[in-house]
Amino acid sequence: MTSQSSALYMRTHLIGASGGLQLARLVANDPWTAGAIDHLPAELEEEMAFVRARVEELSGHRERWLGAVVGLGTGVRGVAGVLHVTRGRFRRVAALEAMRSLLLAKKAMWELGMEGRVDFGSGAARCAELNDQAARQAEELQELHQRAADEAFSADR
Repeated sequence: MTSQSSALYMRTHLIGASGGLQLARLVANDPWTAGAIDHLPAELEEEMAFVRARVEELSGHRERWLGAVVGLGTGVRGVAGVLHVTRGRFRRVAALEAMRSLLLAKKAMWELGMEGRVDFGSGAARCAELNDQAARQAEELQELHQRAADEAFSADR
């Protein structure tokens, strides 16, 4: 994969990650999670900074557009917060499913980085750490998802 193809691929993931970050903030702030994923937004921000730095290195210029995308995501988060997308049995299940899907997509990017298919340069070794982190994050969300599904679909509701 060329450097420009890698940069384009990573930019696409950054766009998805900005939405995922906003959703993670909403889910983490839901009292129902009882602090189980309070760490997730900060981890996602750190991962995004890592990818953004590599994209800027590959493209040779600052990725200023990302601030606008994150700003748009913050607006969406505000609307979603008003609508309480993470509150309510079925909404919570759907929000956790969306989060897991985004995490698995991110994990796939780290796997391609570990294989050298996506050019992370000297950061390729970091992809293995981030891949392990993504697996842990997905497990945490799976546990919450199972609990939410149990509550949403239990026979006595």
